[in-house]
Amino acid sequence: MKKRQQVFGGIILWVVLAFLGVALQYFYNVLQYIFFLRVPIIVGLMLFFLPKVAVDTGLSPMLKNLFVLRANNQLILVIGGAVLAGLSTIQVLDVIWYNSQIRFDVPRLPEITAIPEIIQYLCAIILSLPIIIKAIQLSKKEIETGDKSQEFWGIILGIGLGILVIVTDYFAKIFFKSNQSLKQVLLALIDFLPKRIQKGYIDEAGGLSYGIAEMVGFSLLILMIYGFGYIIFKPRPITNRLEIPALFYITLILSLMVVWLGGISFFNDVSRIPTFLLFCVISSASYKIFQVDHFYKIYPLKNKLPKPTDEKWIDIIHKRLENQQSDEKTLVVVCASGGGIQASGWTTQVLTGLQEAIGNKFTKAIGWISAVSGGSVGTMFYLDRFGAQGYPDKCELANIFKSATEDSLDATGWGLAYPDLLRFIGLPFVVPKEKDKNDHAETEQDRGTAIEIDWKGEMENPDESLGSWREKIDEGIIPIPIFNATLVEDGRRFLVSPLTFSKESQQENRTSIDFNKLYPEYDIDVTTAARLSATFPYISPVCCPSKETNWNYHVADGGYFDNFGIVTSIELLDQLLESSHNSQIKKVILLQINAFPDNELPKQEEGAPGWQMEVIGSLLALLNVRSSTQNGSNSLNIKLLKDKYECGYNHADNEIRLQFLKEKSCKKGIEINHVNITFPPGKISPPLSWQLTQEQKEAIQNSWKEWEKNNCDVITKINEAIPPVKDIHLEHDLESSTN
Repeated sequence: MKKRQQVFGGIILWVVLAFLGVALQYFYNVLQYIFFLRVPIIVGLMLFFLPKVAVDTGLSPMLKNLFVLRANNQLILVIGGAVLAGLSTIQVLDVIWYNSQIRFDVPRLPEITAIPEIIQYLCAIILSLPIIIKAIQLSKKEIETGDKSQEFWGIILGIGLGILVIVTDYFAKIFFKSNQSLKQVLLALIDFLPKRIQKGYIDEAGGLSYGIAEMVGFSLLILMIYGFGYIIFKPRPITNRLEIPALFYITLILSLMVVWLGGISFFNDVSRIPTFLLFCVISSASYKIFQVDHFYKIYPLKNKLPKPTDEKWIDIIHKRLENQQSDEKTLVVVCASGGGIQASGWTTQVLTGLQEAIGNKFTKAIGWISAVSGGSVGTMFYLDRFGAQGYPDKCELANIFKSATEDSLDATGWGLAYPDLLRFIGLPFVVPKEKDKNDHAETEQDRGTAIEIDWKGEMENPDESLGSWREKIDEGIIPIPIFNATLVEDGRRFLVSPLTFSKESQQENRTSIDFNKLYPEYDIDVTTAARLSATFPYISPVCCPSKETNWNYHVADGGYFDNFGIVTSIELLDQLLESSHNSQIKKVILLQINAFPDNELPKQEEGAPGWQMEVIGSLLALLNVRSSTQNGSNSLNIKLLKDKYECGYNHADNEIRLQFLKEKSCKKGIEINHVNITFPPGKISPPLSWQLTQEQKEAIQNSWKEWEKNNCDVITKINEAIPPVKDIHLEHDLESSTN
């Protein structure tokens, strides 16, 4: 019965499709015009439906915060940018609509006339309204944080800027329309084209066709605004500077896209040249011809800085714990998960919160932090404010969280709108370059370097490198940071750290490799190390070293291999506890910081239609299996580690414990406590982008207070497990003050 229904349904479907195919032939002329107008139609739809897609679909975690603006000046720019994009769209549509009959020799539809200017301006406003309205709605709380009148003035001045855009366009049209010199230049240029190609640019009287001079002038105006934006809005490592919202860059890109792609398609369609295919060929050819790639800066290691050596890290761990006032030492190992700026904020909140709850002895017991993606960014800001005493001062704890949760999406928007867009459209030779102060070589800019510059503006010590952090690690000032990344070419874990962990050579190690093994004579900025680990797909570019070396691997986000940083910590713990001179470490606290709530229990799924599974099923499976598989593997690895080293530590029966101790696999009954601190569910939907709203920042802080309140016993156990520390720096200060 079911098969008959399927057959009958199939027949009906094909009949309907055949009918539609025939019926559409009666609208052939209309369809032709729709094809000629495809660029402004597509851009118009993008403008109108972008807020809906960004806020009310599955893309919300990544795109919603685009519409959250932090100040009235940002709201002003977004309103002006949205009106400009709407105006660009309707003007391109008007010129192509009117001139298509002459250019393409198609019947002129009875309704075709030039769109009156007042209607053009009204349509531009209508197209811009969804973006403006959504930005005002979502930015209300952010802008009113300081002064409730700020939003009002932002809206008023934004409307003023939008009106200024329209008025400027109106007078520019009058100027270009009456400018005979411009018309003569354009006619002379068009005269070089074959007569067949001139159609649509020249009218029947031999003059310029409707709107051509005005569109040329408008295109030049858009280019001027674009160039002005590069100079003025370029990211700089300065805190509290004017930041242009990423949403403005999107409207600017759409304005450029509709004007230039619309103009190119109008030119190419008469020769039946597919514009999109031509663009792809030019873009890919330019990448090949000009050897275009994305790079991260590496530079020669300064002579005064210590060089990385194998196995030194084990001695450093013991040295870091020697101030604990007990013969039995406790080691804290931190694993910070990925997850964009949410992970950055949650990582710093947990670590600073535990220091406040337990004291400085907790921070000084941390041997290393194995971080991934957003967790790496939080780790960078956390270690940046460590004092010489081996932990951050109490007055710095709030600043650490503030820096870790500051918006970086705007800098990414600049990188996307300028250097990366120029690369993509086949103009890589005009991409701006900067001189690197470390080795004075020119460094190419992209959205990756832009976000690094933005991070530096929030750092206390923006010029720190892995080499300078190696010095601090040797002195016992900071624990060892490990920024986990992934090598694209072979899928191995790439450990970017001041220290070296692997004894094997590059060829011998099949699971992971250290930065210092691949590039032993080179150094990189700490911000670069964090960025490599946090190469979130398409937000930051996959990149390779800026210097020509024997191993020019491309580096991607560490979450591809292990989004929790557990694998690296398990391997290092095994090496440390296996080492022959490890006799003092008796307790290990494996602290796992997860920036997102644990996966919900499986529920009954009806499943999506088959065609959706055919198109995106493989991608969905890849994304969904990643976290569950990694979690399962990590849990098993932790269990095996505990079985290997605890050896019946928790057994009440001493005979059972002694039996375990006699076995070869037993390692002296070391107690390993796994503490999982996960962002609680249900509070607020955490974003995946590099921007947090004020509400989301408060949710992180309140969630920590809730976790701390509900897990007093866990904090007490951690406190009891860590011996008191002898603060050498504090003693020295007290002795000096006494003297």
